[in-house]
Amino acid sequence: MMPVVVSRFLAPEDERENWGAAWCQQAFQKRLKLVSARLAATPYMAGDAFTAADISVTYALGLGQRNCGLVLGEAEQAYVARTTGREAYKRAMGRSYEGVGQ
Repeated sequence: MMPVVVSRFLAPEDERENWGAAWCQQAFQKRLKLVSARLAATPYMAGDAFTAADISVTYALGLGQRNCGLVLGEAEQAYVARTTGREAYKRAMGRSYEGVGQ
């Protein structure tokens, strides 16, 4: 997704819609279909248990939403709510900003 983010925010206006960014968005959409199919069968990427795969997928979905205009369906929204609602996630996010701006 980085080529999409960089193209949208840093590239000159006339270069923001480029082949590399478009290819990355298409690849992301294909992977999103895999995520959606998995969530139709299980609550987490590896089944019933939360794993590191969920951290990675949650990050990618959030990045896509915040910076690339990704619109999540209901299943994906519920998944992100499950993963980001975990106490450990909240603690990690709180710690990730410690010392920022000091």
